[in-house]
Amino acid sequence: MILGMGDDGHTASIFPYEIELWKSVNLCEVAAHPDSGQKRITITGNLINHSKTVAFLVTGASKEEKVGEILNCDGACDTYPANLVAPTLGDLVWFLDKAAAAKIREGQV
Repeated sequence: MILGMGDDGHTASIFPYEIELWKSVNLCEVAAHPDSGQKRITITGNLINHSKTVAFLVTGASKEEKVGEILNCDGACDTYPANLVAPTLGDLVWFLDKAAAAKIREGQV
C-alpha cells in the first residue's frame, strides 16, 4: 500500500480531528476535509495495518515538522493519523525527499 501524508499529519483522508475513524471496525468510512468540508471515502486503520507492506511517499518542506515529530517520537506525534500506521505482518517504509526529511535526527531512520 502506498500512502501520502498531509501537512497536518493526516493520511488516507483521516485527519487529526477525526482520528477516531482510524479505529473503526468498518473497512471504509466517510471523512470530511477540515477546511472545505469535502466528503471523502477512506480506508481505515485496520485495513491499512493488515497490509504486507506500507510505504509513505512524502515530499516538501511543508511536511518536515510532522515527519520529524513522527519519526523522532516527539511533540504531538500521537495525534497524527500517519503515526498510527504500523503494519502488523509486514514492513513500513518511508520515502522522503531532502526537504521532508530535514527534521529527522541522525540515526533515527
